[in-house]
Amino acid sequence: MAGAFGVNEATIAARLRRLEAHNVVRVVALTDMHRLGFEYLAIGMVSVEARLVSQVAAEIAAIPQTIFVNVHTGRYGVSCGVLAEDRLELGRIFGEDIPRVRGVRAARCELAVDVLRFNSEFAPLNVSDQGVLCGPKIPPHAIDDQDLDIIHALQRDARASNRSIAADLAVSEGTVRARLRRMEANHLIRIRAISDLAAFGMDFGAFVGVRVMNGRIPEVADRLLGMDPIGVIIQSLGDWDFLLVILATTRDVLLDIVFRQIQGLDGVGSTEVIEIADVVKHLYTWARLV
Repeated sequence: MAGAFGVNEATIAARLRRLEAHNVVRVVALTDMHRLGFEYLAIGMVSVEARLVSQVAAEIAAIPQTIFVNVHTGRYGVSCGVLAEDRLELGRIFGEDIPRVRGVRAARCELAVDVLRFNSEFAPLNVSDQGVLCGPKIPPHAIDDQDLDIIHALQRDARASNRSIAADLAVSEGTVRARLRRMEANHLIRIRAISDLAAFGMDFGAFVGVRVMNGRIPEVADRLLGMDPIGVIIQSLGDWDFLLVILATTRDVLLDIVFRQIQGLDGVGSTEVIEIADVVKHLYTWARLV
């Protein structure tokens, strides 16, 4: 990076520290949810009654298997992303854990059949209380203990040197370097900088459900992949054929992407926009490294 900008490494390090201190940018270790043992990714769309939506969202955020929880306007008060190791765990979360939250009227499951795009470039870095919210635990069968220790070290500090990680784990620097190289080559982890949504003016976001005409899933998938403004593209099994995430600088820009660009794609039957009003939980280190 220093070479690309024509400055020394100390300058880059100092500027990164300043940006991180102000929650503008954060260097993180992204971990691939599927390759680390989670067979299922599902999006829960939750209807709320007789309780404040914010309270329901906060309680759902305390469920360890949730990696994000949003508050919405419209027919769904809350959405949540769920990781599950197997069908039994997925069934328990949607059949027991979420419905037991007081105020939940119904919880629908949009099951991810395939993740075509998962852009982790932006995240809400100023979301409060993220440190106290637990997330999914990496299944012990997914990787060995030494790889797991290295991942945990990078999740604490993604800019930690191989030497410091090796010293903490009482292994050689070469061991850490080789294991990191292997995990990155196998798309288990990726070190990257994530930018804060608000700092870069990305103030509007929405889920967009897309229904496809006449089973034209592959054609529509290709056309959606050609649209850069779409941050996440999930082929889903549920009410929609695709579930998208779109971030934009203004509401007009967001709606223009949906109503003029997506709805105009050949093969798209209808769309539904579910605007994000608030982010309660966002564990941005979980991703699909596609």
